[in-house]
Amino acid sequence: MNVGLFTAKGIKRLLHITFISGPWLLLTSRLSAKTASLMIMLCVPALLFCALLTIPGALFDSPEQNAYYHFAKALDQDPTRWIILSVTGLCNLVALAVPATTGRPLTAIRY
Repeated sequence: MNVGLFTAKGIKRLLHITFISGPWLLLTSRLSAKTASLMIMLCVPALLFCALLTIPGALFDSPEQNAYYHFAKALDQDPTRWIILSVTGLCNLVALAVPATTGRPLTAIRY
């Protein structure tokens, strides 16, 4: 059965895959190595974006550090940081949906 993405059934299915099926397969360790590596690759940009926004503000918090302090303040007050945060959230949501969208989600990694 083919369901369109922008219908009520399609949105319900997408939300179910992202928030219920994907995390359930992640918690029960029923992932393949390919799925785990794809999830890691999707989470790396999110970690880098968050580090870009938080580390300069935490490290350079006094005005004596001239350029670094002003760079951290510009990042903290710039409205385009919301674009970075939305990309971060989108990467994380896609990473949660990955385990449920693979062809064989019930195969576990064997060592």
